[in-house]
Amino acid sequence: MSKDLSPIILAFSGGLDTSFCVPWLRENYGREVITATVDTGGIDAEAAIALEQRALALGAVEHVLIDAKQDFFDSVIRHLLAGNVLRGQAYPLCVGAERGLQAERLATLANGRGATTVAHGCTAAGNDQVRFEVALRTLSPGLEVLAPVRDNSWVRDEQLAYLEQHGLPL
Repeated sequence: MSKDLSPIILAFSGGLDTSFCVPWLRENYGREVITATVDTGGIDAEAAIALEQRALALGAVEHVLIDAKQDFFDSVIRHLLAGNVLRGQAYPLCVGAERGLQAERLATLANGRGATTVAHGCTAAGNDQVRFEVALRTLSPGLEVLAPVRDNSWVRDEQLAYLEQHGLPL
């Protein structure tokens, strides 16, 4: 059986958890990491450049910014607004709603790049990990999904120490 040398596609926010995942995945899987950010809104040109620079500084071979703002509005937000779907009867429920679209775009990227693995930095707190993983496995059943932070129960101090020991940006 040959070793999988395809790149790992990492859902990348630029925060500590996903930043930690870049070098950790490279080191522990011996594969290149391509970071990807699915922009459903809120990322301006300056933030996009900062995300790419951070990803490359951490060891990613490439960073991909996927513009999904219009699709997010058309396929998700407008329906939530029209249905007056509120969280706590106070504001539109949209925080978790983006995970399906993000998973779809990451699965498409992975399939297009011949990648067999998608990773994310979700911790065990909250339902985002479930939404994300169920969507990924439904849309592309053959993809392996990795959740290193959750599966290894790392805490922030351990992640910071790892990055510091490797001389990487905190």
